Amino acid sequence: MSQWMIPLDKLSDEQRQFIDEEIPKNRNQWIRGYAGSGKSVLLVHGIYDLIIKNPNIRVCVVVFTNSLRQLFIAGFKELKIPDKNVYICTYHQFRKDNYSFDYIFCDEVQDLPKSILEKMKANAKYVISGGDENQSIYDTDPQPPHELVVNSSEIGNILNANSWILTTIYRLPKSLVKLVSIFMPSMGILSSKTDNTKKDITPNLTKGSSKEKEVEYIISNAQTKLAIGENAVIILPGHDSVVEFVNIALSQADKNIWDPEDPKNKNKWEKTDFGSLNRHLRNNNINIEYIGNSYGDLYNNGNTDKIIVMTYHSSKGLDFDNVYLPFMGTHYDKAMYYFNDTLFMVGMTRSKLSLTITYSGSMNNYTTRIENNCNKIDIDNIMSRSVSDFDDDFDF
Repeated sequence: MSQWMIPLDKLSDEQRQFIDEEIPKNRNQWIRGYAGSGKSVLLVHGIYDLIIKNPNIRVCVVVFTNSLRQLFIAGFKELKIPDKNVYICTYHQFRKDNYSFDYIFCDEVQDLPKSILEKMKANAKYVISGGDENQSIYDTDPQPPHELVVNSSEIGNILNANSWILTTIYRLPKSLVKLVSIFMPSMGILSSKTDNTKKDITPNLTKGSSKEKEVEYIISNAQTKLAIGENAVIILPGHDSVVEFVNIALSQADKNIWDPEDPKNKNKWEKTDFGSLNRHLRNNNINIEYIGNSYGDLYNNGNTDKIIVMTYHSSKGLDFDNVYLPFMGTHYDKAMYYFNDTLFMVGMTRSKLSLTITYSGSMNNYTTRIENNCNKIDIDNIMSRSVSDFDDDFDF
């Protein structure tokens, strides 16, 4: 199991200061910081500290996605936080509930509608939230009744929260921080400090002659990462591209493809049943698992057992050792109609060790803006070489 949670003795001084000095002040807090600054880790350690000091405390954790809910469950298991103390739910479930708590902790607060923030404040003595306004990917709530999402100025006002800013980025290598700054200069990410002890690895921009070559290369490289105990995730623009990627992988393994239009692959709401896709992959001994929309198990399989595949939206708030962003060419994908700079930035910043962006044909308007700050690799030229030789040359 590749652990997500950072041990208490590895937290920075500013993170420890928040736990030791700010939480005991008994006031609402908003933890702010760029991607990779440790907001989610700090929330989990804050909960742990509260429970150690008061075993009977009632805590709720409100998160945006089921994937992030699974990550918090994983963090609690690593720290051995008792299940009886904490109720973890998505904001959609929280909207339906009417429980009261001593503390509500919330992650990715910038993606929530005003009514959820108001309900958190009403249903808890104290609210401690974490979020980064630069990673806000919605204008309106994707769930009914489709309310407007809060802006950064509203968060502090609605919650009447003290703003605590994390100033150091721990997860991202320096080259990736620079890449994000080039891609989205208005973020001001270069103003933050970075972890000087972290090995710097330049992101890879990798060209294939076809989508099939992209998939073949990514699967091969990701397998080598699993073999050395690292995890790997493939992040795609939408569910159609997830199915396309997986079906190419199945075909290359001489297995039957999975048909999302087959009635047996629909759930009770007549939507795509990705649980059926995961069963098809398991039955064919393909070590890929889709995670998102309550499908898949991030704690048991989101580590070094299987290659994870998910959408950009489901990846928010998560991090992985090795991140692959395929299909970033100019070919048509209906999910790209809704794609934007923030989503691409979210995908890029999920990486802890390596980032590989692949495309076939011509680069799209996202990849052209970062090409001069990446290692450029031609898949067709290197696929005949061993992956181990390639790793030595390009420092994956």
